[in-house]
Amino acid sequence: MQTDLNREEFLVLLEKLSSSKESEVLSIVEEINNKISNAGVTWDQLLISSDGEEEFEESDDDEINHNEDVEESDSKPISKTEITEAKKLIQAIDAISKSELTKQELREYEEDLKEGDFEQMDLQYLRALKDRLAK
Repeated sequence: MQTDLNREEFLVLLEKLSSSKESEVLSIVEEINNKISNAGVTWDQLLISSDGEEEFEESDDDEINHNEDVEESDSKPISKTEITEAKKLIQAIDAISKSELTKQELREYEEDLKEGDFEQMDLQYLRALKDRLAK
């Protein structure tokens, strides 16, 4: 884990995810996502215990299957149709969101689209975010 990430702070944020207020949960998810993105770490790196040991061990078979799943679903380049969908999702989310953090995140996704760094997992996230905000 990067030194600029505070593990205890993340644990506090994760505890707050049990809130019954959807707006609070969404805000916390955005905060966690921004912290991870800004630090340039992955969930794997984040989920390592404070003593540096991994909390859960995977068998070699699990690791192989997990890597195949990630490669097949999240790492595929997106099509022109999906790029158009992503742009429409960004516009729709921007129109309904009041959060400055979300708006900043949308600008980052627009930049990723321009640079060709936008992936399937990003599109899936935008779809889910729009669904949550539209409720």
